[in-house]
Amino acid sequence: MNRSSFHRLLYLAAILSIFFFNCRKSSSSPGNGSGSGYYMRCKLNGASVEYNSQAFAGISHLTSDNLYTCVMGAYKDVNAGAKNAFTITIFSANPIAAGVGYNDPLKAQGSGGNTVPQTTIFWYDATGAGYLTAGALSDNTGNTPISGVVANAQLTITELTSTYLKGTFSGTAYRSDLASSEAITDGEFYLRRSQ
Repeated sequence: MNRSSFHRLLYLAAILSIFFFNCRKSSSSPGNGSGSGYYMRCKLNGASVEYNSQAFAGISHLTSDNLYTCVMGAYKDVNAGAKNAFTITIFSANPIAAGVGYNDPLKAQGSGGNTVPQTTIFWYDATGAGYLTAGALSDNTGNTPISGVVANAQLTITELTSTYLKGTFSGTAYRSDLASSEAITDGEFYLRRSQ
């Protein structure tokens, strides 16, 4: 996958984020939707951040490709749109489960033979600039065609119930023009499960 493919994937991430933003905004409470106790937090290049507005997760089975997926999202302020927001996707050939590591460079393979990264982390900064982990660029050994770019997203769901998900995440996210990156460390989430 080249830089053009990376840009297309980042564009797709933006579309997904806006889609989930619009789906969630109509059911959000007044204000920024915080106060529920749900969150996604981490350190970005060493600085602590927390996103607790409209923090949610949804799990489904994509029958067309026979893949299971989990989409997680959280905002600083859901009413600001795709700014200061996280969206994380998981793909797996097996049902999404607690205690399983979903890590780059491992891939999930659909019934049609297509492979996708097990975990992709999208982050939008305060200006709306998109950052994306590089699993879609890497092969199964972690090699990427762009010097200095690493595929190192890691996510583990530690608790999974019918009402919430808890877990940890980390990785390196690259801006769409690859001019800068953010190290995501000490990530943890506690998200309301919507499906």
